[in-house]
Amino acid sequence: MRRAVDLSRLLSSEGISHTRLADHSGVILDIDSLQVFSVNDTGMCLVEALRDGIDDHEGLVGRIVEEFEIDEETAARDVDAFIEELAQYLVDRRA
Repeated sequence: MRRAVDLSRLLSSEGISHTRLADHSGVILDIDSLQVFSVNDTGMCLVEALRDGIDDHEGLVGRIVEEFEIDEETAARDVDAFIEELAQYLVDRRA
């Protein structure tokens, strides 16, 4: 899951900032481009996991299963979709 590794590194850099909001959703700010990306509570959970260095599929799925008490298959689909979308927004723009 190369894209998750790239995202983990990028989310830990000084060029990206993220904030969890009161409703558990959040925003990600790309400081270089001044672009804002909003995420729901599941997305924010994944952003925080990536920032904490969890960059493998199994670890990300496990975090979602634990946090939201959903089945692994649903969590895996959510993780895959989120990683792809966030990577397109943050990683691909820098390529």
